[in-house]
Amino acid sequence: MYAVERKRIIREYLKEHNQAQVQELGKLLNVSEVTVRRDLERLESEGLLTRTHGGAVLKKEDADDPLLEIIERSGAKDEYDRIASVALRLVSDGDVVMLSNGPVNTRIAAALAKRSGLTVLTNDMSVALRVSVQEHNQVVLLGGELDKSELALFGSMALSNLNKFYVNHLFIEVDGINEDLHVTVNSQGKADLIHGALEVAKETTLICPVENFDHSAFFRLGHIHLFKRIISNHTIRDYYKEKIFQHDIALFTTVEAYEGRE
Repeated sequence: MYAVERKRIIREYLKEHNQAQVQELGKLLNVSEVTVRRDLERLESEGLLTRTHGGAVLKKEDADDPLLEIIERSGAKDEYDRIASVALRLVSDGDVVMLSNGPVNTRIAAALAKRSGLTVLTNDMSVALRVSVQEHNQVVLLGGELDKSELALFGSMALSNLNKFYVNHLFIEVDGINEDLHVTVNSQGKADLIHGALEVAKETTLICPVENFDHSAFFRLGHIHLFKRIISNHTIRDYYKEKIFQHDIALFTTVEAYEGRE
């Protein structure tokens, strides 16, 4: 189980029980007490709980704060930050950038603070919040119907607004890539938005953390050749590296960049 999922479970447990002991959380998550303590330290640093002797309690004033829910779902995870650092190298000052919804793209949004003069287009509320506090960049949040599970906007209004823009660089985060290199996402709304975004973007980069490989979500987006380049973790299997190279797609990882034949 990944750290971001453990943290979500810990917070849900605290919402229900108000307090928890390290030992019982270790049994619940099937991890060591050392791992639990490390997760609690990170959650405390994010302002989501207060550690106590042998456990933690939920901060009462934060229990129902919707902004904290958005931050929690952003996937504040070290490896996601590394992916974001790779993506940042592709962005120049003054670009118009689009970030689709997803936890890694939220980390990319935070990293964009190192650039200036950017206009960031997104359907993700968490991405919008991250960019909104950046002094030298501006954000445009697409209108549309709010998907509460994704905290993102979809539908005909989002697609209509999308057609008004031209994007230098599009970062699309997807939910699954299988062994046949078919790219999939969790909803029809997300698939429709991505197809619309591909029509208005000059450069496209697919973002797929390694845990989403060997997996197929419900809605098929298309074949991986839709994208010019891919960014993932350095632990991606050699099988996928070879298959991606065969399709002349550039692969960038969190350790080094592997270039396809372009």
